[in-house]
Amino acid sequence: MAPVSGPPKIEWPRLVAKLAAEWEQGDHVTIVGPTKSGKTHIAVSLADLRAYVIVLAAKRQDPLVQDLQAHGYMICRSLDEVQWTVRQDGGPAEPVHRKVVYWPPSPESFTPAQLSVAHKGAFGGALDWIDKSGKWCVIVDETMYMAEHLGLQKDLDHLWFQGRTQKVSVIASAQRPSRVPRLAFSSASYLFLAQTNDAGDLERLRDISAGFPKGMIDQAVQSLDFDGHEFLFIDVRNKGMARVVAPPR
Repeated sequence: MAPVSGPPKIEWPRLVAKLAAEWEQGDHVTIVGPTKSGKTHIAVSLADLRAYVIVLAAKRQDPLVQDLQAHGYMICRSLDEVQWTVRQDGGPAEPVHRKVVYWPPSPESFTPAQLSVAHKGAFGGALDWIDKSGKWCVIVDETMYMAEHLGLQKDLDHLWFQGRTQKVSVIASAQRPSRVPRLAFSSASYLFLAQTNDAGDLERLRDISAGFPKGMIDQAVQSLDFDGHEFLFIDVRNKGMARVVAPPR
């Protein structure tokens, strides 16, 4: 996967094999694309490579998240539901359920303002819990909502900064490059970017160097096939890029 113009295509199984060999706990992934582009499928497929996964689910209804139960995830309304083993050798406790969806209650009776207050407390507490627990791979499926609307950007920044120390990997998903926190780009070891022609989005993408000549990334993104669920995969560490189709789930 040489960093050249008109990046080559890589099949999803080959990319997964590459990441299985190279992706270290504490490395971050950022996935950017509009609704129905396939970014949630990418996030969940990549999370299968990690030992402990927690999904932060914020929508009142989300069929994709509900479907995770069929893939071995436990849906919990409180993190107190996560049980831990007690090791006889005195080693650190490990979660009994290694795949968790944290989906705090979102009563229909709540107004948007009430829901925001409830979510800020719930997800702010969850990010702190993840930081203290360590070892988790956390999927933040609504990064813009968490960072901007709930005012939790400092909490997310802490995980992006301290992820390697705490052995916490963040898989951050968002819809628009222009609204993604800069640390989500600068701290990521791997990026997945969907097609866009929006001027503001392309301007933000020009700020991502990742070792490539200025303008190469935004030009490559414009050439992607959105209807074919193509993403530009960027391997920041090895200075490589390729086109990849989001996997079905």
